Amino acid sequence: MKTAKYLIIGAMMTVISAPVMAQDANSAVEQATQLIKSGAADKDKQVTAVFKTVKKDAKAVAGIGRAYLDAKDFDNADKYADLAIKANKNCAAGYVLKGDICVMKDDGGAASSWFEQANYFEPNDPEGYRRYAQINSKTDPAGSIEKLEKLRSIDPSYPVDLIAAEIQSKAGNTDAAIDYYSKSSKDKMEAYQLADYASMLFLKQKYAESLEVSSFGNNKFPRSASLNRLTLFNNVNLEKYEEAEKYGERLFNASDDAKYSALDYINYGTALQKLKKNSEAIATFQKVLDNHNFDMDSKVSVFKNISDVYKVMGDYPNALSYYEKYVKGNQGKMTANIKNGLAQLYRTMAIDENATPEQKQEYVDKADKVFSEIAQEFPTFEQSVTAQRAKLPFILDPEDKAGAAKPHYDKLIEIINGLDSKDASDLSQLKQALSYNIVYFVKVNEDIAKAKEYAAKLLEIDPENAMAKQVSELQ
Repeated sequence: MKTAKYLIIGAMMTVISAPVMAQDANSAVEQATQLIKSGAADKDKQVTAVFKTVKKDAKAVAGIGRAYLDAKDFDNADKYADLAIKANKNCAAGYVLKGDICVMKDDGGAASSWFEQANYFEPNDPEGYRRYAQINSKTDPAGSIEKLEKLRSIDPSYPVDLIAAEIQSKAGNTDAAIDYYSKSSKDKMEAYQLADYASMLFLKQKYAESLEVSSFGNNKFPRSASLNRLTLFNNVNLEKYEEAEKYGERLFNASDDAKYSALDYINYGTALQKLKKNSEAIATFQKVLDNHNFDMDSKVSVFKNISDVYKVMGDYPNALSYYEKYVKGNQGKMTANIKNGLAQLYRTMAIDENATPEQKQEYVDKADKVFSEIAQEFPTFEQSVTAQRAKLPFILDPEDKAGAAKPHYDKLIEIINGLDSKDASDLSQLKQALSYNIVYFVKVNEDIAKAKEYAAKLLEIDPENAMAKQVSELQ
Protein backbone atom coordinates (compact mmCIF):
# COMPACT_ATOMS: atom_id res chain seq x y z
CA MET A 1 0.00 0.00 0.00
CA LYS A 2 2.83 2.38 0.89
CA THR A 3 4.44 1.66 -2.47
CA ALA A 4 1.22 2.51 -4.26
CA LYS A 5 0.82 5.68 -2.18
CA TYR A 6 4.30 6.91 -3.06
CA LEU A 7 3.75 6.09 -6.74
CA ILE A 8 0.60 8.24 -6.76
CA ILE A 9 2.32 11.11 -4.95
CA GLY A 10 5.26 10.84 -7.34
CA ALA A 11 2.94 11.04 -10.33
CA MET A 12 1.23 14.14 -8.90
CA MET A 13 4.57 15.83 -8.34
CA THR A 14 5.51 15.07 -11.93
CA VAL A 15 2.34 16.82 -13.17
CA ILE A 16 2.87 19.83 -10.91
CA SER A 17 6.51 20.23 -11.76
CA ALA A 18 6.18 19.56 -15.51
CA PRO A 19 5.69 23.23 -16.51
CA VAL A 20 8.81 24.30 -14.66
CA MET A 21 10.80 21.88 -16.77
CA ALA A 22 10.03 23.72 -20.01
CA GLN A 23 13.08 23.54 -22.25
CA ASP A 24 12.41 26.34 -24.76
CA ALA A 25 10.14 29.26 -25.56
CA ASN A 26 7.81 27.41 -27.95
CA SER A 27 7.14 24.56 -25.56
CA ALA A 28 6.64 27.06 -22.72
CA VAL A 29 3.99 28.93 -24.67
CA GLU A 30 2.32 25.67 -25.69
CA GLN A 31 2.27 24.44 -22.08
CA ALA A 32 0.83 27.74 -20.89
CA THR A 33 -1.81 27.62 -23.62
CA GLN A 34 -2.91 24.13 -22.62
CA LEU A 35 -3.04 25.08 -18.96
CA ILE A 36 -5.21 28.12 -19.74
CA LYS A 37 -7.54 25.98 -21.85
CA SER A 38 -7.78 23.37 -19.10
CA GLY A 39 -9.65 25.72 -16.80
CA ALA A 40 -7.95 24.18 -13.78
CA ALA A 41 -8.47 26.05 -10.52
CA ASP A 42 -4.75 26.69 -10.11
CA LYS A 43 -4.00 27.26 -13.78
CA ASP A 44 -2.75 30.81 -13.21
CA LYS A 45 -0.29 29.57 -10.62
CA GLN A 46 0.98 26.89 -13.00
CA VAL A 47 1.23 29.45 -15.83
CA THR A 48 3.33 31.65 -13.53
CA ALA A 49 5.71 28.74 -13.08
CA VAL A 50 6.00 28.43 -16.85
CA PHE A 51 6.54 32.17 -17.20
CA LYS A 52 9.53 32.03 -14.82
CA THR A 53 11.33 29.72 -17.24
CA VAL A 54 11.12 32.27 -20.08
CA LYS A 55 10.69 35.58 -18.26
CA LYS A 56 13.59 37.21 -20.12
CA ASP A 57 12.21 36.18 -23.54
CA ALA A 58 9.81 38.98 -24.50
CA LYS A 59 8.27 37.06 -27.41
CA ALA A 60 7.60 34.00 -25.27
CA VAL A 61 6.07 36.11 -22.50
CA ALA A 62 3.87 37.86 -25.07
CA GLY A 63 2.90 34.42 -26.37
CA ILE A 64 1.62 33.49 -22.91
CA GLY A 65 -0.33 36.74 -22.82
CA ARG A 66 -1.83 35.98 -26.22
CA ALA A 67 -3.05 32.62 -24.93
CA TYR A 68 -4.92 34.53 -22.22
CA LEU A 69 -6.27 36.92 -24.87
CA ASP A 70 -7.56 33.99 -26.91
CA ALA A 71 -9.41 32.90 -23.77
CA LYS A 72 -10.76 36.48 -23.44
CA ASP A 73 -9.00 36.91 -20.07
CA PHE A 74 -8.06 40.53 -20.74
CA ASP A 75 -6.59 41.24 -17.30
CA ASN A 76 -4.02 38.45 -17.49
CA ALA A 77 -3.36 39.18 -21.16
CA ASP A 78 -2.57 42.78 -20.25
CA LYS A 79 -0.41 41.66 -17.34
CA TYR A 80 1.80 39.52 -19.56
CA ALA A 81 1.93 42.21 -22.25
CA ASP A 82 3.43 44.54 -19.62
CA LEU A 83 5.84 41.80 -18.53
CA ALA A 84 6.91 41.29 -22.17
CA ILE A 85 7.65 45.02 -22.55
CA LYS A 86 9.55 44.93 -19.25
CA ALA A 87 11.59 41.98 -20.47
CA ASN A 88 12.64 43.86 -23.62
CA LYS A 89 11.25 47.29 -24.42
CA ASN A 90 12.72 47.06 -27.93
CA CYS A 91 10.68 43.98 -28.84
CA ALA A 92 7.45 44.65 -30.75
CA ALA A 93 5.58 41.60 -29.40
CA GLY A 94 4.43 43.19 -26.14
CA TYR A 95 3.20 46.37 -27.81
CA VAL A 96 1.40 44.40 -30.50
CA LEU A 97 -0.30 42.32 -27.80
CA LYS A 98 -1.37 45.50 -25.99
CA GLY A 99 -2.82 46.78 -29.27
CA ASP A 100 -4.67 43.53 -29.92
CA ILE A 101 -6.20 43.69 -26.45
CA CYS A 102 -7.50 47.18 -27.28
CA VAL A 103 -8.89 45.85 -30.57
CA MET A 104 -10.80 43.18 -28.67
CA LYS A 105 -12.15 45.92 -26.40
CA ASP A 106 -13.20 47.91 -29.48
CA ASP A 107 -10.81 50.78 -28.71
CA GLY A 108 -9.26 51.45 -32.10
CA GLY A 109 -7.55 54.68 -31.10
CA ALA A 110 -5.61 53.06 -28.24
CA ALA A 111 -4.81 50.07 -30.45
CA SER A 112 -3.29 52.34 -33.11
CA SER A 113 -1.12 54.00 -30.46
CA TRP A 114 0.28 50.68 -29.26
CA PHE A 115 0.96 49.50 -32.82
CA GLU A 116 2.79 52.78 -33.47
CA GLN A 117 4.96 52.08 -30.42
CA ALA A 118 5.70 48.62 -31.78
CA ASN A 119 6.94 50.23 -35.00
CA TYR A 120 9.01 52.79 -33.07
CA PHE A 121 10.77 50.38 -30.72
CA GLU A 122 11.29 47.58 -33.27
CA PRO A 123 11.04 49.17 -36.72
CA ASN A 124 12.09 46.00 -38.54
CA ASP A 125 9.26 43.86 -37.16
CA PRO A 126 6.36 43.74 -39.66
CA GLU A 127 3.58 42.96 -37.17
CA GLY A 128 3.17 46.51 -35.89
CA TYR A 129 2.84 47.89 -39.41
CA ARG A 130 0.39 45.19 -40.46
CA ARG A 131 -1.79 45.57 -37.37
CA TYR A 132 -1.80 49.36 -37.67
CA ALA A 133 -2.87 49.10 -41.30
CA GLN A 134 -5.62 46.63 -40.49
CA ILE A 135 -7.12 48.53 -37.56
CA ASN A 136 -7.22 51.75 -39.60
CA SER A 137 -8.34 50.15 -42.86
CA LYS A 138 -11.85 51.60 -42.74
CA THR A 139 -11.20 54.96 -41.07
CA ASP A 140 -7.98 55.77 -42.90
CA PRO A 141 -7.33 53.39 -45.80
CA ALA A 142 -4.83 55.79 -47.41
CA GLY A 143 -2.83 56.04 -44.18
CA SER A 144 -2.95 52.28 -43.81
CA ILE A 145 -1.54 51.77 -47.29
CA GLU A 146 1.17 54.35 -46.59
CA LYS A 147 2.17 52.40 -43.49
CA LEU A 148 2.35 49.21 -45.51
CA GLU A 149 4.51 50.86 -48.14
CA LYS A 150 6.95 51.73 -45.38
CA LEU A 151 6.93 48.06 -44.43
CA ARG A 152 7.71 47.16 -48.05
CA SER A 153 10.87 49.30 -47.86
CA ILE A 154 11.92 47.48 -44.68
CA ASP A 155 11.12 43.96 -45.91
CA PRO A 156 10.61 43.70 -49.69
CA SER A 157 9.64 40.03 -49.34
CA TYR A 158 6.69 40.78 -47.07
CA PRO A 159 3.26 40.28 -48.79
CA VAL A 160 2.35 43.96 -48.66
CA ASP A 161 0.11 43.87 -51.73
CA LEU A 162 -1.97 41.06 -50.27
CA ILE A 163 -2.57 42.91 -47.01
CA ALA A 164 -3.26 46.13 -48.92
CA ALA A 165 -5.84 44.25 -50.99
CA GLU A 166 -7.67 43.19 -47.81
CA ILE A 167 -7.56 46.74 -46.48
CA GLN A 168 -8.99 48.22 -49.67
CA SER A 169 -11.63 45.49 -49.72
CA LYS A 170 -12.78 46.27 -46.18
CA ALA A 171 -12.85 49.97 -47.05
CA GLY A 172 -15.14 49.22 -50.00
CA ASN A 173 -12.57 50.31 -52.57
CA THR A 174 -13.24 47.44 -54.94
CA ASP A 175 -11.14 48.56 -57.90
CA ALA A 176 -8.10 49.28 -55.71
CA ALA A 177 -8.51 45.94 -53.92
CA ILE A 178 -8.68 44.06 -57.23
CA ASP A 179 -5.54 45.87 -58.39
CA TYR A 180 -3.60 44.89 -55.25
CA TYR A 181 -4.85 41.29 -55.42
CA SER A 182 -3.74 41.10 -59.06
CA LYS A 183 -0.20 41.98 -57.96
CA SER A 184 -0.17 39.17 -55.40
CA SER A 185 0.63 35.53 -55.99
CA LYS A 186 -2.48 33.36 -55.76
CA ASP A 187 -0.22 30.61 -54.42
CA LYS A 188 0.28 32.67 -51.25
CA MET A 189 -3.41 33.41 -50.71
CA GLU A 190 -5.57 31.69 -48.13
CA ALA A 191 -9.06 30.46 -49.00
CA TYR A 192 -10.76 33.57 -47.62
CA GLN A 193 -8.46 35.85 -49.64
CA LEU A 194 -9.10 33.97 -52.88
CA ALA A 195 -12.83 34.10 -52.14
CA ASP A 196 -12.65 37.84 -51.47
CA TYR A 197 -10.71 38.43 -54.70
CA ALA A 198 -13.15 36.34 -56.75
CA SER A 199 -16.15 38.00 -55.06
CA MET A 200 -15.04 41.49 -56.03
CA LEU A 201 -14.43 40.44 -59.62
CA PHE A 202 -17.89 38.86 -59.60
CA LEU A 203 -19.49 42.05 -58.30
CA LYS A 204 -17.78 43.96 -61.14
CA GLN A 205 -19.38 41.42 -63.51
CA LYS A 206 -15.96 40.16 -64.57
CA TYR A 207 -17.21 36.60 -64.47
CA ALA A 208 -14.45 34.96 -66.52
CA GLU A 209 -11.73 36.55 -64.37
CA SER A 210 -13.62 35.69 -61.20
CA LEU A 211 -13.95 32.10 -62.39
CA GLU A 212 -10.21 31.89 -62.98
CA VAL A 213 -9.55 32.90 -59.37
CA SER A 214 -12.28 30.77 -57.81
CA SER A 215 -11.23 27.72 -59.87
CA PHE A 216 -7.65 28.15 -58.68
CA GLY A 217 -9.03 28.23 -55.16
CA ASN A 218 -11.12 25.10 -55.78
CA ASN A 219 -7.97 23.16 -56.61
CA LYS A 220 -6.17 24.43 -53.51
CA PHE A 221 -9.11 24.37 -51.10
CA PRO A 222 -11.62 21.88 -52.57
CA ARG A 223 -13.94 21.96 -49.55
CA SER A 224 -14.22 25.74 -49.30
CA ALA A 225 -17.91 26.62 -49.41
CA SER A 226 -17.21 30.20 -50.48
CA LEU A 227 -15.04 29.15 -53.42
CA ASN A 228 -17.42 26.40 -54.54
CA ARG A 229 -20.27 28.93 -54.36
CA LEU A 230 -18.40 31.49 -56.47
CA THR A 231 -17.51 28.92 -59.12
CA LEU A 232 -21.18 27.91 -59.26
CA PHE A 233 -22.31 31.53 -59.64
CA ASN A 234 -19.65 32.36 -62.24
CA ASN A 235 -20.48 29.34 -64.38
CA VAL A 236 -24.19 30.19 -64.31
CA ASN A 237 -23.46 33.74 -65.47
CA LEU A 238 -21.14 32.40 -68.19
CA GLU A 239 -23.85 29.90 -69.21
CA LYS A 240 -21.56 26.94 -68.47
CA TYR A 241 -24.36 24.98 -66.90
CA GLU A 242 -22.74 21.55 -66.69
CA GLU A 243 -19.83 23.00 -64.73
CA ALA A 244 -22.28 25.00 -62.65
CA GLU A 245 -24.16 21.82 -61.76
CA LYS A 246 -20.88 20.16 -60.75
CA TYR A 247 -19.98 22.94 -58.34
CA GLY A 248 -23.54 23.18 -57.07
CA GLU A 249 -23.23 19.56 -56.02
CA ARG A 250 -19.89 20.32 -54.39
CA LEU A 251 -21.34 23.29 -52.54
CA PHE A 252 -24.22 21.29 -51.11
CA ASN A 253 -22.53 17.93 -50.63
CA ALA A 254 -18.76 18.43 -50.30
CA SER A 255 -18.12 21.74 -48.52
CA ASP A 256 -17.13 22.43 -44.94
CA ASP A 257 -19.09 24.77 -42.67
CA ALA A 258 -21.46 25.86 -45.43
CA LYS A 259 -24.36 28.13 -44.56
CA TYR A 260 -26.67 28.20 -47.53
CA SER A 261 -28.38 31.28 -48.92
CA ALA A 262 -31.38 31.61 -51.20
CA LEU A 263 -29.01 32.58 -54.03
CA ASP A 264 -27.21 29.24 -53.65
CA TYR A 265 -30.41 27.36 -54.39
CA ILE A 266 -31.49 29.82 -57.09
CA ASN A 267 -28.22 29.50 -59.00
CA TYR A 268 -28.06 25.72 -58.62
CA GLY A 269 -31.71 25.47 -59.65
CA THR A 270 -31.04 27.67 -62.67
CA ALA A 271 -28.23 25.36 -63.80
CA LEU A 272 -30.52 22.34 -63.48
CA GLN A 273 -33.30 24.22 -65.30
CA LYS A 274 -31.03 25.06 -68.23
CA LEU A 275 -29.92 21.41 -68.39
CA LYS A 276 -33.60 20.40 -68.68
CA LYS A 277 -33.45 18.58 -65.35
CA ASN A 278 -36.86 20.01 -64.61
CA SER A 279 -37.99 17.96 -61.63
CA GLU A 280 -34.65 18.50 -59.86
CA ALA A 281 -34.79 22.21 -60.65
CA ILE A 282 -38.27 22.58 -59.17
CA ALA A 283 -37.24 20.66 -56.04
CA THR A 284 -34.21 22.94 -55.63
CA PHE A 285 -36.23 26.14 -56.10
CA GLN A 286 -38.84 24.80 -53.68
CA LYS A 287 -36.21 24.77 -50.91
CA VAL A 288 -36.16 28.57 -51.05
CA LEU A 289 -39.92 28.68 -50.51
CA ASP A 290 -39.73 26.17 -47.66
CA ASN A 291 -37.01 27.99 -45.71
CA HIS A 292 -38.52 30.45 -43.22
CA ASN A 293 -35.21 32.28 -42.86
CA PHE A 294 -35.07 33.43 -46.48
CA ASP A 295 -36.44 36.87 -47.33
CA MET A 296 -39.68 37.38 -49.24
CA ASP A 297 -37.96 39.00 -52.24
CA SER A 298 -36.02 35.76 -52.84
CA LYS A 299 -39.19 33.71 -52.55
CA VAL A 300 -41.04 35.99 -54.98
CA SER A 301 -38.25 35.70 -57.56
CA VAL A 302 -38.40 31.91 -57.24
CA PHE A 303 -42.09 31.93 -58.19
CA LYS A 304 -40.99 33.02 -61.67
CA ASN A 305 -38.22 30.40 -61.81
CA ILE A 306 -40.70 27.62 -61.04
CA SER A 307 -43.24 29.08 -63.48
CA ASP A 308 -40.63 29.07 -66.25
CA VAL A 309 -39.81 25.40 -65.61
CA TYR A 310 -43.46 24.38 -65.70
CA LYS A 311 -43.93 26.42 -68.89
CA VAL A 312 -41.11 24.50 -70.61
CA MET A 313 -42.70 21.26 -69.42
CA GLY A 314 -46.02 22.31 -71.00
CA ASP A 315 -47.71 22.31 -67.60
CA TYR A 316 -49.48 25.63 -68.13
CA PRO A 317 -51.85 25.52 -65.13
CA ASN A 318 -48.90 25.29 -62.75
CA ALA A 319 -46.90 27.78 -64.80
CA LEU A 320 -49.78 30.26 -64.54
CA SER A 321 -50.34 29.59 -60.84
CA TYR A 322 -46.73 30.41 -59.93
CA TYR A 323 -46.53 33.38 -62.29
CA GLU A 324 -49.64 34.88 -60.72
CA LYS A 325 -47.93 34.52 -57.33
CA TYR A 326 -44.91 36.29 -58.84
CA VAL A 327 -47.11 39.15 -60.05
CA LYS A 328 -48.89 39.41 -56.69
CA GLY A 329 -45.55 39.49 -54.88
CA ASN A 330 -44.46 42.45 -56.98
CA GLN A 331 -47.45 44.66 -56.22
CA GLY A 332 -46.12 48.11 -55.39
CA LYS A 333 -43.03 47.60 -57.53
CA MET A 334 -44.62 46.40 -60.73
CA THR A 335 -42.75 46.73 -64.02
CA ALA A 336 -43.88 46.48 -67.64
CA ASN A 337 -41.70 43.39 -68.09
CA ILE A 338 -43.41 41.55 -65.23
CA LYS A 339 -46.85 42.25 -66.67
CA ASN A 340 -45.66 41.43 -70.17
CA GLY A 341 -44.55 38.02 -68.90
CA LEU A 342 -48.10 37.34 -67.72
CA ALA A 343 -49.58 38.44 -71.05
CA GLN A 344 -47.11 36.27 -72.96
CA LEU A 345 -48.00 33.27 -70.79
CA TYR A 346 -51.69 33.78 -71.59
CA ARG A 347 -50.76 34.04 -75.28
CA THR A 348 -48.75 30.78 -75.08
CA MET A 349 -51.75 29.06 -73.47
CA ALA A 350 -54.00 30.41 -76.24
CA ILE A 351 -51.89 28.89 -79.03
CA ASP A 352 -51.52 25.55 -77.25
CA GLU A 353 -52.86 22.87 -79.57
CA ASN A 354 -54.66 21.20 -76.67
CA ALA A 355 -56.65 24.32 -75.77
CA THR A 356 -60.35 24.26 -76.63
CA PRO A 357 -61.88 27.13 -78.67
CA GLU A 358 -63.45 28.46 -75.47
CA GLN A 359 -60.12 28.36 -73.67
CA LYS A 360 -58.37 30.06 -76.59
CA GLN A 361 -60.90 32.90 -76.45
CA GLU A 362 -60.47 33.20 -72.67
CA TYR A 363 -56.68 33.38 -72.86
CA VAL A 364 -56.67 35.82 -75.79
CA ASP A 365 -59.03 38.09 -73.86
CA LYS A 366 -56.84 37.89 -70.76
CA ALA A 367 -53.66 38.59 -72.72
CA ASP A 368 -55.32 41.58 -74.40
CA LYS A 369 -56.48 42.91 -71.04
CA VAL A 370 -52.95 42.75 -69.58
CA PHE A 371 -51.46 44.41 -72.69
CA SER A 372 -54.05 47.18 -72.33
CA GLU A 373 -53.08 47.67 -68.67
CA ILE A 374 -49.40 47.93 -69.64
CA ALA A 375 -50.20 50.64 -72.21
CA GLN A 376 -52.08 52.63 -69.57
CA GLU A 377 -49.66 52.15 -66.67
CA PHE A 378 -46.42 52.37 -68.67
CA PRO A 379 -46.97 54.77 -71.60
CA THR A 380 -43.45 54.33 -72.96
CA PHE A 381 -44.37 50.72 -73.78
CA GLU A 382 -47.62 51.63 -75.56
CA GLN A 383 -46.18 51.11 -79.03
CA SER A 384 -44.78 47.65 -78.37
CA VAL A 385 -47.89 46.31 -76.60
CA THR A 386 -50.17 47.79 -79.26
CA ALA A 387 -48.22 45.82 -81.86
CA GLN A 388 -48.69 42.68 -79.76
CA ARG A 389 -52.41 43.32 -79.24
CA ALA A 390 -52.80 43.61 -83.02
CA LYS A 391 -51.53 40.05 -83.49
CA LEU A 392 -53.81 38.38 -80.92
CA PRO A 393 -56.96 38.17 -83.11
CA PHE A 394 -55.12 35.98 -85.64
CA ILE A 395 -54.88 33.23 -83.00
CA LEU A 396 -58.67 32.83 -83.13
CA ASP A 397 -59.11 33.74 -86.80
CA PRO A 398 -55.95 33.38 -88.94
CA GLU A 399 -57.47 35.62 -91.66
CA ASP A 400 -59.06 38.06 -89.18
CA LYS A 401 -62.20 38.25 -91.24
CA ALA A 402 -63.88 40.29 -88.55
CA GLY A 403 -61.17 42.95 -88.64
CA ALA A 404 -60.54 42.69 -84.89
CA ALA A 405 -56.90 43.70 -85.37
CA LYS A 406 -57.72 46.92 -87.23
CA PRO A 407 -58.22 49.26 -84.23
CA HIS A 408 -54.81 48.22 -82.91
CA TYR A 409 -53.05 48.66 -86.24
CA ASP A 410 -54.68 52.07 -86.67
CA LYS A 411 -53.41 53.04 -83.21
CA LEU A 412 -49.96 51.73 -84.09
CA ILE A 413 -49.86 53.87 -87.25
CA GLU A 414 -50.87 56.91 -85.19
CA ILE A 415 -48.19 56.30 -82.58
CA ILE A 416 -45.38 55.72 -85.08
CA ASN A 417 -46.32 58.69 -87.28
CA GLY A 418 -46.15 60.84 -84.17
CA LEU A 419 -42.52 59.91 -83.47
CA ASP A 420 -39.86 62.57 -84.05
CA SER A 421 -37.64 59.96 -85.66
CA LYS A 422 -38.13 56.36 -86.72
CA ASP A 423 -35.62 53.52 -86.48
CA ALA A 424 -35.67 50.25 -88.42
CA SER A 425 -37.94 48.59 -85.87
CA ASP A 426 -40.47 51.43 -86.06
CA LEU A 427 -40.52 51.27 -89.86
CA SER A 428 -40.99 47.50 -89.77
CA GLN A 429 -44.03 47.85 -87.50
CA LEU A 430 -45.41 50.66 -89.66
CA LYS A 431 -45.09 48.48 -92.79
CA GLN A 432 -46.99 45.67 -91.04
CA ALA A 433 -49.77 48.01 -90.01
CA LEU A 434 -50.11 49.59 -93.47
CA SER A 435 -50.01 46.16 -95.14
CA TYR A 436 -52.78 44.94 -92.85
CA ASN A 437 -54.99 47.89 -93.74
CA ILE A 438 -54.40 47.36 -97.45
CA VAL A 439 -55.56 43.74 -97.16
CA TYR A 440 -58.44 44.72 -94.89
CA PHE A 441 -59.85 47.26 -97.34
CA VAL A 442 -59.39 44.93 -100.28
CA LYS A 443 -60.75 41.69 -98.82
CA VAL A 444 -62.92 42.59 -95.81
CA ASN A 445 -64.30 46.08 -96.38
CA GLU A 446 -63.95 45.96 -100.18
CA ASP A 447 -63.03 49.64 -100.32
CA ILE A 448 -60.43 49.81 -103.11
CA ALA A 449 -60.03 53.58 -102.89
CA LYS A 450 -59.14 53.32 -99.19
CA ALA A 451 -56.84 50.40 -99.91
CA LYS A 452 -55.00 52.52 -102.52
CA GLU A 453 -54.54 55.31 -99.91
CA TYR A 454 -52.70 52.90 -97.61
CA ALA A 455 -50.78 51.44 -100.56
CA ALA A 456 -49.50 54.93 -101.39
CA LYS A 457 -48.39 55.45 -97.78
CA LEU A 458 -46.59 52.10 -97.81
CA LEU A 459 -44.80 52.92 -101.09
CA GLU A 460 -43.46 56.12 -99.48
CA ILE A 461 -41.39 54.08 -97.03
CA ASP A 462 -41.03 50.89 -99.11
CA PRO A 463 -40.99 51.85 -102.83
CA GLU A 464 -40.42 48.28 -104.00
CA ASN A 465 -43.25 46.69 -102.02
CA ALA A 466 -44.94 44.34 -104.52
CA MET A 467 -48.37 44.23 -102.86
CA ALA A 468 -48.57 48.02 -102.55
CA LYS A 469 -47.59 48.41 -106.22
CA GLN A 470 -50.23 45.91 -107.30
CA VAL A 471 -53.00 47.56 -105.25
CA SER A 472 -52.04 51.06 -106.40
CA GLU A 473 -52.73 49.93 -110.01
CA LEU A 474 -56.22 48.61 -109.26
CA GLN A 475 -59.13 50.35 -110.97
